[in-house]
Amino acid sequence: MSNTRSVFVLLSASFLLAGTANAQVLYGNLVGNVTDPQQAAVTGAAVSIKSPSTGYSVDTKTDDRGVYEIRNVPPGVYGIRITAAGFTSFEAKDILVAANNIARVDAPLKVGNVSETITVGAEAAQLQTDKSDLHTDISSKEATQIPISGYRNFQSLIDFVPGANPSNFQNATTDTPARALTTNVNGAARNSNNTRIDGA
Repeated sequence: MSNTRSVFVLLSASFLLAGTANAQVLYGNLVGNVTDPQQAAVTGAAVSIKSPSTGYSVDTKTDDRGVYEIRNVPPGVYGIRITAAGFTSFEAKDILVAANNIARVDAPLKVGNVSETITVGAEAAQLQTDKSDLHTDISSKEATQIPISGYRNFQSLIDFVPGANPSNFQNATTDTPARALTTNVNGAARNSNNTRIDGA
């Protein structure tokens, strides 16, 4: 009886963990460092993000390392405001948070009054340093407006990813009634690809 109960508990725990892992890929994270002019950490700085289109907002504070991390942010475009006593306010707009990705906004604060605000525009990251994976995002606009040959199979869009070989049927045409395609990217095996739709 005790063995049956322990197996049930383990199975229940594994289902809970699996549900949590699947939910995480539907959202993004926003992280950053807040520093003063001497590059020292600014602790306890107030960090606030808000989506102008949905009104979704989150408030947090930096930790003792001057780091903030906002998890499970719904995908979208956000504005961020960071304030700390003795420093000018920092604002950045048009921060893109994508599903299953990490956006970074570091805030170098300047000494001054909180009523003074320094606003910066969002810049595309040249190098992704917060995740170790190599990925390409294809937006819904691209998916619906790029003319693709064949059967309007979403796998055809992988042909537009840098390093991808032209896609082919996995088997002969007669053996692939679902018209599933296969692609090798950067010389890796085809089963190394992981395609997600809306982060799932």
